[in-house]
Amino acid sequence: MKISENWLREWVNPNWDTNTLTEALSLAGLEVDGTEAVAGQFTHVVVGHVLSVEKHPDADKLNVTQVDVGEAEPVQIVCGAKNVVKGMKACCAKVGAVLPGDFKIKKAKLRGVPSHGMLCGATEIGLPDDGVDGLYVLPDDAPTGMDVRAFLDLNDVTIDVDLTPNRADCLSVEGLARDLHAISGAPFNRPFKEVEIATSGACPQGIQVLEQADCPKYLGCVVSEFNQKANTPLWMVQKLQRSGLRAIDLVVDITNYVLLELGQPMHAFDLDKLQGDVEVRKARTGEKFTSLDNKELILKEDSLVISDDSGVIALAGIMGGLSTSVTNETARIFFECAHFAPLAITGKARQYGLHTDSSHRFERGVDPLLPERALNRALQLFTEIAGGIVSEIRSIVSAEELPKPSVIELRRSTITTRLGVDIDDVKIVQIFESLGFEIAATELGWNMTAPSYRFDMAIEMDLIEEVGRIFGYNNLPETPVLAPMTLNELPESEQSLLALKNALVQRGYNEVITYSFVEEGKQTLLEPELPYVLLKNPISDDMRAMRTNLFSGLLQSVAYNQNRQQPRVRLFESGLVFYKNDSDPTGATQLAMFGGVITGKVAASGWDEEERLVDFFDLKGDVETLIRMSHQLANIRFEPCLHPALHPGQSATIVKDGKEVGMIGQLHPSLVKPMGVSGKVYLFQIRQDALMTMQVPVAQMISKFPEVQRDLAFVVDEGVAVQALIDSIVAVKSDILNAVELFDIYRGQGVEASQKSIALTLKIQHQDRTLQDEEVDALIAEVLTSAKQAVNAELR
Repeated sequence: MKISENWLREWVNPNWDTNTLTEALSLAGLEVDGTEAVAGQFTHVVVGHVLSVEKHPDADKLNVTQVDVGEAEPVQIVCGAKNVVKGMKACCAKVGAVLPGDFKIKKAKLRGVPSHGMLCGATEIGLPDDGVDGLYVLPDDAPTGMDVRAFLDLNDVTIDVDLTPNRADCLSVEGLARDLHAISGAPFNRPFKEVEIATSGACPQGIQVLEQADCPKYLGCVVSEFNQKANTPLWMVQKLQRSGLRAIDLVVDITNYVLLELGQPMHAFDLDKLQGDVEVRKARTGEKFTSLDNKELILKEDSLVISDDSGVIALAGIMGGLSTSVTNETARIFFECAHFAPLAITGKARQYGLHTDSSHRFERGVDPLLPERALNRALQLFTEIAGGIVSEIRSIVSAEELPKPSVIELRRSTITTRLGVDIDDVKIVQIFESLGFEIAATELGWNMTAPSYRFDMAIEMDLIEEVGRIFGYNNLPETPVLAPMTLNELPESEQSLLALKNALVQRGYNEVITYSFVEEGKQTLLEPELPYVLLKNPISDDMRAMRTNLFSGLLQSVAYNQNRQQPRVRLFESGLVFYKNDSDPTGATQLAMFGGVITGKVAASGWDEEERLVDFFDLKGDVETLIRMSHQLANIRFEPCLHPALHPGQSATIVKDGKEVGMIGQLHPSLVKPMGVSGKVYLFQIRQDALMTMQVPVAQMISKFPEVQRDLAFVVDEGVAVQALIDSIVAVKSDILNAVELFDIYRGQGVEASQKSIALTLKIQHQDRTLQDEEVDALIAEVLTSAKQAVNAELR
């Protein structure tokens, strides 16, 4: 939020310079992002009154003007601005003036005509561009000869305060002033006197509130017979501009001014455009609404709206409608001022791609006692500037639905424990009185009743935070931290996620972190039959679905790299995926996954490297490395599968102890283009809990007796997996068969076209003695029998 320093000092004016003031705000939790002077540095620029304008005798685009600058004689200035006219007031830089950029004004001759100064545009004196091609026009009542810096109040600074969501009470000048008063101890002076506006007659506009829980307070009144040509005064325009808002017209400017000054959003309708009673209700499904910025919105039934007999005329707490907007022709104005419950507004603006100053405040919480003051202030400003007759205020209030003040116990002992300092009771009371709390002393401390605008006060720690920031964190003593440390048990069976990541990094991978919410279309392409969770308030339309796998983010990262001439990509990610679960209170079940993707060449290009593209088995080897780190490879199986995201001939599910824990394979060719990638892309994902539990190694004696190795070649059908053959051999009960290893797969001469030859090495050894040939032969016979029965394998 941007605010004028001079405006803030009208309320509270501590004897501090700008740097000290902004530092104090930051240390109190109201972080100041930066400050900026409202105008550049310049001198000797005064209000000039143009007495005459004549064409330059030798230049069509120049004029010769006589300008009264408050001295005995007017000065002659040659000016090229298109908008210079007789009688206007403008900024005049006298001879000797220094403008921003160290530009010095001297006596000069322009095409032979003497010029004793310069008439200035906005940018020439360091003001923001006002969109006018020419001079910066001053009001007719500007005192001739007065220093422009003083007249325009340019010795000012814009302060940009970055507020956390819980400090909605500071989204106004009054709110910041309250905290500045508490921090500095400077007097709090409201710069205007709150007076009751004289009213005449009942409000002619009817009001109905059907959703009192969402709108427990709604006020409205009508102003008529005012000066329709009244303009926004310069002082108000300046304050709005320095707060980042542009001046539009008197009615809009006053509602914006009250929003900035007090923090209460308001709206004004053209009464003559309203049809029937104003009604606060929920939108009907498919109902249409055209907003002030001329966008047609199709409303959802959970949206709170303001309507009349013609339909929706405003999105409650967000934006008004075009059909009932105030214009220069408006003769009667209906001012509304309401309190909306934060949950009734939260997220609704984002549903329609909107974000307004009004929704920003209502989402965070606005003081429920503020509408009366804000409406009265707006009427006060409007009648002072434009006159008019004000009707009685029509008020609909549901007291039982308004937020109730919370009473919180604050104990002396807790303050000392948490802040590490004993603070005098008088100081504690002073702090909370300055913040507007009601205080009742108790034996252990105090009962604090939070003011209505402090929605963030709920527990004792909230109060202690207030003590700390107002007392000053810099004033807390430096005391040694007493934090007894105990070492938690680290189970030997627990694998480190960092170790798994490091293993892939050593194999040439880079880690990525992608969003958990993805484009709904891509989610459907990757897993069309799996239900997924949709966000009610997504960041954007292409981030609406919660991911059910890691593939979408990894593929997006691959596409990003390939589009930047990086064809060799090896990435991994650890993160959560989400499955729709209506039985869960959150509506979803989340699982921690570990995934990766490779594409391009096996190795970076080099004179000694093989030029080969990655394949399924390269990725499978990387996955087996992760599994082997947990000593779980013997419990893992890769089984062929059909998955819509993967190539049907190059994909497998990863099965551990009979339970599917992941998948691996090549991206389906039909998805390569839709996912924005090119070439063959291989992906995997596996549940983290399948990798995080290690099988603890068991010490075992190494046999000192000779090992026997037998190589066997089996002929099996082409569709038989190697793992199935190995499993049939391992199934043989034997205390001498130590390992079975694959060393060759052959297809060709001597083997039927529908078959293949699988060559295995069997490692046979006894722990306590040398094996006899008869024992080995008996084992081989059992192996052959088991392989025949399991997969119809024949010895080649």
